Amino acid sequence: MRSGIKNRIDCLRKEIIRHNDFYYDKNDSEVSDSEYDNLVKELERLERKYPAFASLNSPTQKVSGVVSSSFESVKHSLPMLSLDNTYSCEETSKWCERVKKNLNEDSLEFIIEPKIDGVNASLTYVNGILIVGATRGDGERGENVTENIRTVKGIPHKIGVFPHPDFFELRGEVYISKLDFKDLNDEMLKIGRQGFANPRNAASGSLRQKNPQITAMRKLRFFAHSFGGIRGRQFKKHSDFLRYCQECGFQLQDDFKICYSLEEIMSFMDVMLNKRDLLCYEVDGLVIKVNDLESQKKLGNTSKSPRWAIAYKFPAKQATTRLNKICVQVGRTGVITPSAILEPVMLAGVKISHATLHNFDEIKRLKVNEGDIVLVERAGDVIPKIVKTVKKEKKVLFKPPRNCPSCNSEIAKENEEEVAHRCVNPDCPAQFRRRLIHFASRNAMNIQGFGEAVIDQFLKKKKIQILADIYYLTYNDFISLNLFKEKKTINILEAIAASKKRPLSRLLFALGIRHIGEKISEIITKRFRNIDALFNASVEDFTKIPEIGKTLALFLKRFFENGAARHVIDTLIAAGVNMTEPETYKIGREFEDRVYVLTGELETYTRKQVSEIIISLGGKISSSVSRKTDYVLAGTNAGLKLEKAKELDLRIIHEEEFKKLITSRQNVESSGLMIGVREK
Repeated sequence: MRSGIKNRIDCLRKEIIRHNDFYYDKNDSEVSDSEYDNLVKELERLERKYPAFASLNSPTQKVSGVVSSSFESVKHSLPMLSLDNTYSCEETSKWCERVKKNLNEDSLEFIIEPKIDGVNASLTYVNGILIVGATRGDGERGENVTENIRTVKGIPHKIGVFPHPDFFELRGEVYISKLDFKDLNDEMLKIGRQGFANPRNAASGSLRQKNPQITAMRKLRFFAHSFGGIRGRQFKKHSDFLRYCQECGFQLQDDFKICYSLEEIMSFMDVMLNKRDLLCYEVDGLVIKVNDLESQKKLGNTSKSPRWAIAYKFPAKQATTRLNKICVQVGRTGVITPSAILEPVMLAGVKISHATLHNFDEIKRLKVNEGDIVLVERAGDVIPKIVKTVKKEKKVLFKPPRNCPSCNSEIAKENEEEVAHRCVNPDCPAQFRRRLIHFASRNAMNIQGFGEAVIDQFLKKKKIQILADIYYLTYNDFISLNLFKEKKTINILEAIAASKKRPLSRLLFALGIRHIGEKISEIITKRFRNIDALFNASVEDFTKIPEIGKTLALFLKRFFENGAARHVIDTLIAAGVNMTEPETYKIGREFEDRVYVLTGELETYTRKQVSEIIISLGGKISSSVSRKTDYVLAGTNAGLKLEKAKELDLRIIHEEEFKKLITSRQNVESSGLMIGVREK
């Protein structure tokens, strides 16, 4: 029994040390953060239960990290410790009570900050000038990465207060934004290199480059968060230190809060958990600290962690699991898309059993096959994806199928430059099914209630063989379906009738034409306002639209010359479907299909209220700023999203302007006109 316990302890120590080497030295990982934390917790529990096997050399007694021989080592003025973790409100509550008991206080002031998923760094200023920038390393000594640190945005080379302290050391997090992380990985994939598994690895790998010019290209940023040492000045509270950092020119996170009770802490934890995916940088939890610095000294530290601070970890977004099977699906344009069936695993509080593999080139890049252990990621409501292969079970790679799983026709690429494999049969049943689903979808013809289950029943009964058949379905056809009663049948018939009146732009998108998305459909139909104009348009006519190049113009011309496409549209005309685009008012277009990003604090509304208003008026909410963003609604204390919006020269509006837009929209609605449109 005891020998088995000792063997398990030894095994855990070796495994944790190996993972530390991957994580801190190679900027890579074989397990997710939560799985690593579970190993550490198991080792801590065994060492407490069996103290005879405890050791000062155990990884539970040391700050995780290494000092690479590639860099000069630097001694920190005070040790840079790591934080203990909690994973539940109950554990957090116990920590708060323990702190109060040790200080003999009934109430305390806490400060909470988001825990950035980046790499810890120490900055030392002498007479106001940045002298040394270092990684945390092993906690006692770090790596001298000063030249790289100088390239990081948010780190001033000279602090902006006078008189300058003759010595000032502070700590913070070097990180990369979600948008810049995606751009970096895309660039690495273009040149045939492996992308980073997560933003933390990207930040660490970029900060520890031997060439500072490479670091400068990686768009790293910095948030100040911890005190190191200072001469000639004292702080009473951690919040005072943060304000001083801001005066010096350092950036602070938008979201930090002072709390006076456990209830306030729990409430803020809930707020930030819901807000997590709206931030433009990754956070994996919250750091809760005792705000009073004298109280921090009284509580002291262990050999590894401060007793006055703790990290509350959010549910993991990444985990390792087994890929059981690779399936292929046929899309509405014939594209064959692979997807992964996984051994079920919990991610961000949701059980995940499927993940996207995008295309067969992605499978080749990941070198993945059935049976392999993979790292899976889920961010927000995005479909889970496989980030990397952790352990291979098969040496051979998965090969794309030669025949369509639906109709057994040949699968091929149209040309070598194209990534997608396609079923070459235009009458493929799976393609037609996907076209029907797309045609009825919310952003296309918006036939509410006409989903996959209904479509599958009609296909099985052979009631729908072309798109226009939807408009000839009767009351008796629907009432005979599973789970259909009178009210539901009437509602869906009304939705079908309403879809006939949709503008031409919606129909154009609903037809599922390759390369033609929602926005380009709108742009085309603003120029060609009826179907006859589209049929009669030349390649030159299409290229007069700034957003359409010659390749897309040729594709559009071929589509409208195609006899099969003409037949589909003629049958829809016969069914009474609208083939014109109404003339639009300028008013109202500020919402319909526009992408909004919210940043900062609003006075009149909560973010949830604003999101609901925008969505109800036909707009969309995005968590990150990109060139696809139409409007950035900026409140007070707006952060990096606002900066990014300015860099991209996007339309930025503030709360008062947003109110005017809503009022204008409501006035149009109350006038009895169709919202945002005027018939010719």
